[in-house]
Amino acid sequence: MGNKTTARGAGKRRADGRHGGGAASEKPVALTLKVDSGLYLRLSTLRATQRRTNQDILEKALKEYLTREGA
Repeated sequence: MGNKTTARGAGKRRADGRHGGGAASEKPVALTLKVDSGLYLRLSTLRATQRRTNQDILEKALKEYLTREGA
């Protein structure tokens, strides 16, 4: 039985080759977000029409929010 963290994320990378908003050697950290079905449907529709991943959409939204809040 292997390490769950290593097994789940092993080999996964963003399409553009980046791992996130930090240094090149920084390893991404998993984050789980539970949303209601209406919000999930809106996200899924946006994902399909813009041909982007949930990861890309949510990461951009979170970065913009944190910038606005001065965090």
